[in-house]
Amino acid sequence: MHILLDQLFLILINGGIVLGIFVVLLINNKGARKSRANLFLSVLLMAFTFSIFHIRYASNLMSHFSYRVFNAGDPTFLLIAPLLSFYIEELTGRRVKFSLKSVLHFIPFFFIIVCSLSLNSLTNNSFISFLNDHSKLPIIIFWIIVVIQFSGYQIFIQRKWRNYQQLIRQEVSNTENINISWVKFFMSVFLIINIFFFFALFIIIHFDYMIWLWKASGIVFSLSVFALGYKGILQREIFYTDEIKAVDIPIINKQARPDQQLIDKLVSYMSEKKPYFDSELTLSSLAKDIGMSRSQLSQLINDGLGENFYDFVNKYRVEEVKRLMTDPQAKNFNLLGIALEAGFKSKSTFNLIFKRFTGLTPTEYRKNLST
Repeated sequence: MHILLDQLFLILINGGIVLGIFVVLLINNKGARKSRANLFLSVLLMAFTFSIFHIRYASNLMSHFSYRVFNAGDPTFLLIAPLLSFYIEELTGRRVKFSLKSVLHFIPFFFIIVCSLSLNSLTNNSFISFLNDHSKLPIIIFWIIVVIQFSGYQIFIQRKWRNYQQLIRQEVSNTENINISWVKFFMSVFLIINIFFFFALFIIIHFDYMIWLWKASGIVFSLSVFALGYKGILQREIFYTDEIKAVDIPIINKQARPDQQLIDKLVSYMSEKKPYFDSELTLSSLAKDIGMSRSQLSQLINDGLGENFYDFVNKYRVEEVKRLMTDPQAKNFNLLGIALEAGFKSKSTFNLIFKRFTGLTPTEYRKNLST
Protein backbone atom coordinates (compact mmCIF):
# COMPACT_ATOMS: atom_id res chain seq x y z
CA MET A 1 0.00 0.00 0.00
CA HIS A 2 2.83 2.38 0.88
CA ILE A 3 4.53 1.67 -2.46
CA LEU A 4 1.26 2.27 -4.31
CA LEU A 5 0.78 5.66 -2.61
CA ASP A 6 4.36 6.65 -3.42
CA GLN A 7 3.85 5.74 -7.08
CA LEU A 8 0.59 7.70 -7.19
CA PHE A 9 2.38 10.66 -5.64
CA LEU A 10 5.12 10.53 -8.28
CA ILE A 11 2.58 10.30 -11.10
CA LEU A 12 0.64 13.33 -9.87
CA ILE A 13 3.76 15.36 -9.13
CA ASN A 14 5.50 14.69 -12.44
CA GLY A 15 2.21 15.11 -14.30
CA GLY A 16 1.71 18.51 -12.68
CA ILE A 17 5.17 19.64 -13.76
CA VAL A 18 4.69 18.47 -17.35
CA LEU A 19 1.18 19.91 -17.66
CA GLY A 20 2.20 23.24 -16.14
CA ILE A 21 4.94 23.67 -18.73
CA PHE A 22 2.63 22.47 -21.52
CA VAL A 23 -0.15 24.97 -20.69
CA VAL A 24 2.34 27.85 -20.47
CA LEU A 25 3.70 26.93 -23.92
CA LEU A 26 0.15 26.63 -25.25
CA ILE A 27 -0.87 30.05 -23.95
CA ASN A 28 2.22 31.65 -25.48
CA ASN A 29 2.30 29.90 -28.87
CA LYS A 30 2.01 31.92 -32.05
CA GLY A 31 -1.66 31.11 -32.58
CA ALA A 32 -2.77 32.36 -29.16
CA ARG A 33 -3.82 35.91 -28.51
CA LYS A 34 -1.05 37.84 -26.82
CA SER A 35 -2.08 39.82 -23.77
CA ARG A 36 -0.49 41.05 -20.58
CA ALA A 37 -3.07 39.09 -18.57
CA ASN A 38 -1.96 35.85 -20.23
CA LEU A 39 1.65 36.80 -19.54
CA PHE A 40 0.94 37.04 -15.82
CA LEU A 41 -1.09 33.83 -15.97
CA SER A 42 1.94 32.13 -17.52
CA VAL A 43 4.21 33.39 -14.73
CA LEU A 44 1.69 32.24 -12.14
CA LEU A 45 1.49 28.74 -13.63
CA MET A 46 5.29 28.61 -13.75
CA ALA A 47 5.38 29.51 -10.04
CA PHE A 48 3.05 26.58 -9.39
CA THR A 49 5.19 24.32 -11.55
CA PHE A 50 8.40 25.40 -9.84
CA SER A 51 6.84 24.79 -6.41
CA ILE A 52 5.92 21.26 -7.46
CA PHE A 53 9.43 20.74 -8.87
CA HIS A 54 10.95 22.10 -5.66
CA ILE A 55 8.88 19.73 -3.51
CA ARG A 56 9.90 16.76 -5.63
CA TYR A 57 13.56 17.44 -6.41
CA ALA A 58 14.96 20.22 -4.19
CA SER A 59 16.38 17.98 -1.48
CA ASN A 60 18.11 15.77 -4.06
CA LEU A 61 19.64 18.75 -5.83
CA MET A 62 20.87 20.33 -2.62
CA SER A 63 22.45 17.05 -1.52
CA HIS A 64 24.09 16.65 -4.92
CA PHE A 65 25.67 20.09 -4.72
CA SER A 66 26.55 19.53 -1.05
CA TYR A 67 24.91 22.82 -0.12
CA ARG A 68 22.90 22.92 3.08
CA VAL A 69 20.07 25.35 3.55
CA PHE A 70 17.86 25.95 6.56
CA ASN A 71 14.64 24.48 5.19
CA ALA A 72 11.76 26.31 6.86
CA GLY A 73 9.56 25.99 3.78
CA ASP A 74 9.29 26.51 0.04
CA PRO A 75 9.62 30.26 -0.63
CA THR A 76 7.81 29.94 -3.98
CA PHE A 77 4.59 29.44 -2.00
CA LEU A 78 4.85 33.17 -1.28
CA LEU A 79 4.89 34.04 -4.98
CA ILE A 80 1.44 32.65 -5.72
CA ALA A 81 -0.80 35.22 -4.01
CA PRO A 82 0.99 38.34 -5.38
CA LEU A 83 1.02 36.87 -8.89
CA LEU A 84 -2.67 36.07 -8.59
CA SER A 85 -3.30 39.67 -7.59
CA PHE A 86 -1.34 40.93 -10.61
CA TYR A 87 -3.25 38.58 -12.93
CA ILE A 88 -6.63 39.83 -11.66
CA GLU A 89 -5.42 43.43 -12.07
CA GLU A 90 -4.55 42.80 -15.70
CA LEU A 91 -7.71 40.80 -16.33
CA THR A 92 -9.84 43.73 -15.19
CA GLY A 93 -8.05 46.20 -17.43
CA ARG A 94 -5.67 47.80 -14.94
CA ARG A 95 -2.05 47.63 -16.00
CA VAL A 96 0.44 46.40 -13.43
CA LYS A 97 3.37 48.80 -13.35
CA PHE A 98 6.79 47.46 -12.46
CA SER A 99 7.91 49.77 -9.69
CA LEU A 100 9.19 49.70 -6.13
CA LYS A 101 5.60 49.32 -4.96
CA SER A 102 5.15 46.14 -7.01
CA VAL A 103 8.43 44.74 -5.67
CA LEU A 104 7.15 45.17 -2.10
CA HIS A 105 4.65 42.37 -2.78
CA PHE A 106 7.56 39.92 -2.86
CA ILE A 107 9.24 40.92 0.43
CA PRO A 108 8.03 37.73 2.23
CA PHE A 109 9.46 35.64 -0.62
CA PHE A 110 12.88 37.29 -0.41
CA PHE A 111 12.80 37.19 3.39
CA ILE A 112 12.36 33.39 3.45
CA ILE A 113 15.13 32.94 0.87
CA VAL A 114 17.55 35.07 2.91
CA CYS A 115 16.69 33.15 6.08
CA SER A 116 17.09 29.80 4.34
CA LEU A 117 20.52 30.70 3.00
CA SER A 118 21.88 32.56 6.02
CA LEU A 119 20.71 30.84 9.19
CA ASN A 120 23.07 27.89 8.81
CA SER A 121 26.02 30.25 8.40
CA LEU A 122 25.44 32.01 11.72
CA THR A 123 28.20 31.71 14.29
CA ASN A 124 25.96 32.32 17.28
CA ASN A 125 26.02 28.85 18.83
CA SER A 126 23.28 29.60 21.34
CA PHE A 127 20.93 30.67 18.54
CA ILE A 128 21.76 27.60 16.46
CA SER A 129 21.17 25.42 19.50
CA PHE A 130 17.83 27.12 20.06
CA LEU A 131 16.83 26.42 16.45
CA ASN A 132 17.92 22.81 16.76
CA ASP A 133 15.97 22.38 20.01
CA HIS A 134 12.87 24.00 18.49
CA SER A 135 13.10 22.64 14.95
CA LYS A 136 9.36 23.05 14.29
CA LEU A 137 9.32 26.74 15.25
CA PRO A 138 10.75 28.11 11.93
CA ILE A 139 8.39 25.84 9.98
CA ILE A 140 5.40 27.06 12.00
CA ILE A 141 6.45 30.68 11.44
CA PHE A 142 6.78 30.00 7.70
CA TRP A 143 3.28 28.55 7.45
CA ILE A 144 1.84 31.38 9.54
CA ILE A 145 3.37 33.85 7.06
CA VAL A 146 1.91 31.86 4.15
CA VAL A 147 -1.58 31.75 5.70
CA ILE A 148 -1.59 35.45 6.63
CA GLN A 149 -0.28 36.51 3.23
CA PHE A 150 -2.64 34.29 1.25
CA SER A 151 -5.69 35.23 3.36
CA GLY A 152 -4.91 38.93 3.01
CA TYR A 153 -4.63 38.69 -0.76
CA GLN A 154 -7.75 36.52 -0.93
CA ILE A 155 -9.80 39.21 0.84
CA PHE A 156 -8.21 41.97 -1.24
CA ILE A 157 -8.85 40.19 -4.55
CA GLN A 158 -12.43 39.26 -3.64
CA ARG A 159 -13.18 42.87 -2.78
CA LYS A 160 -11.57 44.12 -5.99
CA TRP A 161 -13.46 41.58 -8.06
CA ARG A 162 -16.81 42.57 -6.50
CA ASN A 163 -16.06 46.20 -7.35
CA TYR A 164 -15.26 45.24 -10.91
CA GLN A 165 -18.51 43.30 -11.24
CA GLN A 166 -20.35 46.43 -10.14
CA LEU A 167 -18.44 48.35 -12.79
CA ILE A 168 -19.49 45.81 -15.41
CA ARG A 169 -23.13 46.28 -14.49
CA GLN A 170 -22.70 50.04 -14.82
CA GLU A 171 -21.41 49.70 -18.40
CA VAL A 172 -22.88 46.68 -20.20
CA SER A 173 -26.35 45.20 -20.63
CA ASN A 174 -25.15 41.65 -21.32
CA THR A 175 -22.24 40.02 -19.54
CA GLU A 176 -21.78 37.08 -21.90
CA ASN A 177 -18.91 38.81 -23.71
CA ILE A 178 -17.27 39.38 -20.35
CA ASN A 179 -17.26 35.74 -19.36
CA ILE A 180 -16.43 35.75 -15.68
CA SER A 181 -16.88 32.00 -15.18
CA TRP A 182 -13.14 31.51 -15.71
CA VAL A 183 -12.31 34.00 -12.96
CA LYS A 184 -14.88 32.47 -10.59
CA PHE A 185 -13.35 29.03 -11.18
CA PHE A 186 -9.86 30.47 -10.85
CA MET A 187 -10.65 32.08 -7.51
CA SER A 188 -12.39 28.94 -6.26
CA VAL A 189 -9.17 26.99 -6.83
CA PHE A 190 -7.24 29.50 -4.75
CA LEU A 191 -9.85 29.42 -2.01
CA ILE A 192 -9.34 25.64 -1.81
CA ILE A 193 -5.57 26.16 -1.62
CA ASN A 194 -6.01 28.69 1.17
CA ILE A 195 -8.18 26.23 3.12
CA PHE A 196 -5.43 23.65 2.65
CA PHE A 197 -2.88 26.13 4.04
CA PHE A 198 -5.02 26.59 7.17
CA PHE A 199 -5.29 22.83 7.54
CA ALA A 200 -1.52 22.45 7.02
CA LEU A 201 -0.80 25.00 9.76
CA PHE A 202 -3.06 23.09 12.15
CA ILE A 203 -1.29 19.81 11.32
CA ILE A 204 2.16 21.35 11.82
CA ILE A 205 1.29 22.79 15.22
CA HIS A 206 -0.41 19.70 16.65
CA PHE A 207 1.17 16.75 14.83
CA ASP A 208 4.43 15.62 13.28
CA TYR A 209 3.63 14.64 9.70
CA MET A 210 6.02 16.89 7.79
CA ILE A 211 6.93 14.39 5.08
CA TRP A 212 3.30 13.69 4.32
CA LEU A 213 2.47 17.40 4.51
CA TRP A 214 4.98 18.27 1.78
CA LYS A 215 3.65 15.43 -0.33
CA ALA A 216 0.12 16.69 0.23
CA SER A 217 1.25 20.19 -0.81
CA GLY A 218 2.71 18.79 -4.01
CA ILE A 219 -0.49 16.89 -4.77
CA VAL A 220 -2.71 19.95 -4.08
CA PHE A 221 -0.54 22.11 -6.36
CA SER A 222 -0.48 19.45 -9.05
CA LEU A 223 -4.27 19.10 -8.95
CA SER A 224 -4.52 22.90 -9.13
CA VAL A 225 -2.38 22.91 -12.27
CA PHE A 226 -4.54 20.12 -13.73
CA ALA A 227 -7.71 22.10 -12.98
CA LEU A 228 -6.41 25.44 -14.24
CA GLY A 229 -4.83 23.83 -17.30
CA TYR A 230 -7.98 21.86 -18.19
CA LYS A 231 -10.30 24.81 -17.65
CA GLY A 232 -7.90 27.17 -19.38
CA ILE A 233 -7.66 25.05 -22.52
CA LEU A 234 -11.46 24.75 -22.71
CA GLN A 235 -12.17 28.38 -21.92
CA ARG A 236 -12.07 30.65 -24.93
CA GLU A 237 -11.30 33.71 -22.84
CA ILE A 238 -7.96 32.42 -21.56
CA PHE A 239 -6.62 32.83 -25.10
CA TYR A 240 -8.94 35.54 -26.45
CA THR A 241 -10.02 37.59 -23.47
CA ASP A 242 -12.02 40.66 -24.48
CA GLU A 243 -10.93 42.91 -21.68
CA ILE A 244 -13.08 45.75 -20.47
CA LYS A 245 -11.15 48.93 -20.12
CA ALA A 246 -11.46 49.98 -16.50
CA VAL A 247 -13.31 53.25 -16.09
CA ASP A 248 -14.15 55.11 -12.94
CA ILE A 249 -17.71 54.93 -11.70
CA PRO A 250 -18.95 58.53 -11.78
CA ILE A 251 -19.39 60.32 -8.50
CA ILE A 252 -23.05 61.15 -8.13
CA ASN A 253 -24.22 64.26 -6.33
CA LYS A 254 -27.06 62.97 -4.16
CA GLN A 255 -28.18 66.50 -3.27
CA ALA A 256 -28.79 67.51 -6.89
CA ARG A 257 -32.19 66.29 -8.12
CA PRO A 258 -32.07 64.62 -11.53
CA ASP A 259 -33.52 66.61 -14.40
CA GLN A 260 -37.00 65.17 -14.94
CA GLN A 261 -36.98 66.24 -18.57
CA LEU A 262 -33.83 64.19 -19.18
CA ILE A 263 -35.38 61.20 -17.43
CA ASP A 264 -38.50 61.54 -19.61
CA LYS A 265 -36.25 61.80 -22.67
CA LEU A 266 -34.44 58.61 -21.70
CA VAL A 267 -37.65 56.66 -20.99
CA SER A 268 -39.23 57.86 -24.26
CA TYR A 269 -36.15 56.87 -26.23
CA MET A 270 -36.14 53.39 -24.69
CA SER A 271 -39.86 52.93 -25.43
CA GLU A 272 -39.80 54.29 -28.97
CA LYS A 273 -36.40 53.29 -30.35
CA LYS A 274 -36.07 50.05 -28.37
CA PRO A 275 -32.24 50.11 -28.24
CA TYR A 276 -32.34 47.13 -25.85
CA PHE A 277 -32.88 44.88 -28.89
CA ASP A 278 -29.15 45.33 -29.45
CA SER A 279 -27.54 42.65 -27.30
CA GLU A 280 -24.26 44.59 -27.39
CA LEU A 281 -25.80 47.77 -25.95
CA THR A 282 -23.52 49.57 -23.50
CA LEU A 283 -23.85 52.66 -21.35
CA SER A 284 -21.40 54.54 -23.57
CA SER A 285 -23.17 53.66 -26.83
CA LEU A 286 -26.62 54.55 -25.42
CA ALA A 287 -25.31 57.87 -24.09
CA LYS A 288 -23.91 58.69 -27.52
CA ASP A 289 -27.20 57.83 -29.26
CA ILE A 290 -29.26 59.96 -26.87
CA GLY A 291 -26.80 62.86 -26.92
CA MET A 292 -25.68 62.73 -23.30
CA SER A 293 -22.36 62.23 -21.62
CA ARG A 294 -21.67 58.84 -20.14
CA SER A 295 -21.56 60.20 -16.56
CA GLN A 296 -24.79 62.15 -17.11
CA LEU A 297 -26.65 59.07 -18.30
CA SER A 298 -25.21 56.98 -15.47
CA GLN A 299 -26.42 59.54 -12.94
CA LEU A 300 -29.90 59.57 -14.44
CA ILE A 301 -30.18 55.80 -14.22
CA ASN A 302 -28.56 55.41 -10.79
CA ASP A 303 -29.89 58.44 -8.98
CA GLY A 304 -33.02 59.23 -10.96
CA LEU A 305 -34.33 55.70 -11.50
CA GLY A 306 -32.55 53.91 -8.64
CA GLU A 307 -31.07 51.19 -10.84
CA ASN A 308 -27.80 50.23 -12.44
CA PHE A 309 -27.48 50.13 -16.22
CA TYR A 310 -27.59 46.33 -16.39
CA ASP A 311 -30.92 46.06 -14.54
CA PHE A 312 -32.34 49.13 -16.28
CA VAL A 313 -31.89 47.64 -19.77
CA ASN A 314 -32.79 44.08 -18.88
CA LYS A 315 -36.05 45.19 -17.28
CA TYR A 316 -37.10 46.44 -20.73
CA ARG A 317 -36.04 43.13 -22.25
CA VAL A 318 -38.14 41.20 -19.72
CA GLU A 319 -41.17 43.36 -20.57
CA GLU A 320 -40.55 42.71 -24.26
CA VAL A 321 -40.42 38.96 -23.60
CA LYS A 322 -43.72 39.18 -21.72
CA ARG A 323 -45.26 41.06 -24.66
CA LEU A 324 -43.97 38.53 -27.20
CA MET A 325 -45.43 35.67 -25.16
CA THR A 326 -48.90 37.12 -25.83
CA ASP A 327 -48.18 38.17 -29.43
CA PRO A 328 -49.97 35.85 -31.90
CA GLN A 329 -47.21 36.43 -34.45
CA ALA A 330 -44.69 34.96 -32.01
CA LYS A 331 -46.76 32.00 -30.84
CA ASN A 332 -44.52 29.55 -32.71
CA PHE A 333 -41.36 30.94 -31.10
CA ASN A 334 -39.77 28.89 -28.38
CA LEU A 335 -38.60 30.65 -25.23
CA LEU A 336 -35.00 30.93 -26.40
CA GLY A 337 -36.12 32.49 -29.68
CA ILE A 338 -38.21 35.03 -27.78
CA ALA A 339 -35.30 35.80 -25.46
CA LEU A 340 -32.92 36.38 -28.36
CA GLU A 341 -35.52 38.55 -30.08
CA ALA A 342 -35.75 40.72 -26.96
CA GLY A 343 -31.98 41.27 -26.76
CA PHE A 344 -30.78 38.51 -24.43
CA LYS A 345 -27.72 36.53 -25.47
CA SER A 346 -28.09 33.23 -23.64
CA LYS A 347 -30.79 31.05 -22.16
CA SER A 348 -29.14 30.86 -18.73
CA THR A 349 -28.91 34.64 -18.32
CA PHE A 350 -32.45 35.06 -19.63
CA ASN A 351 -33.87 32.55 -17.13
CA LEU A 352 -31.99 34.13 -14.24
CA ILE A 353 -33.01 37.71 -15.02
CA PHE A 354 -36.61 36.85 -15.90
CA LYS A 355 -37.15 35.07 -12.58
CA ARG A 356 -35.48 37.91 -10.67
CA PHE A 357 -37.93 40.46 -12.10
CA THR A 358 -41.11 38.34 -12.19
CA GLY A 359 -40.61 35.73 -9.48
CA LEU A 360 -41.36 32.99 -12.02
CA THR A 361 -39.33 31.09 -14.57
CA PRO A 362 -40.18 31.86 -18.22
CA THR A 363 -41.80 28.41 -18.54
CA GLU A 364 -43.95 28.96 -15.44
CA TYR A 365 -44.95 32.43 -16.61
CA ARG A 366 -45.93 31.22 -20.08
CA LYS A 367 -47.88 28.31 -18.60
CA ASN A 368 -49.85 30.73 -16.38
CA LEU A 369 -50.78 32.73 -19.47
CA SER A 370 -52.37 29.70 -21.08
CA THR A 371 -54.47 28.77 -18.04
